[in-house]
Amino acid sequence: MTQSAAHLMSTLAWTPFLQPAPLVQVWWWLLVLPMALGVAMSYKSIRTHDLARWPRDVAWMTTQIVGVIVGIAVGLYLLVLVVLPLLPAE
Repeated sequence: MTQSAAHLMSTLAWTPFLQPAPLVQVWWWLLVLPMALGVAMSYKSIRTHDLARWPRDVAWMTTQIVGVIVGIAVGLYLLVLVVLPLLPAE
């Protein structure tokens, strides 16, 4: 079986929600950007009273969402790799 046929078979056998998506394992963190943009667009389409401000509000909320996610990631990184090794084993 050639490599392309094996890749096609593994793609066809993909089970969503149980296995990672094929070819996305390396770049999964980039999916935060469209997710944040979609959430911000949906939320601000309902909550913004003046539609002239909608693009600016969406951009600001997208930045806030991504910033909070990055902040949580940095905080967890520091907790797991810096703080936890300093705790006593007992």
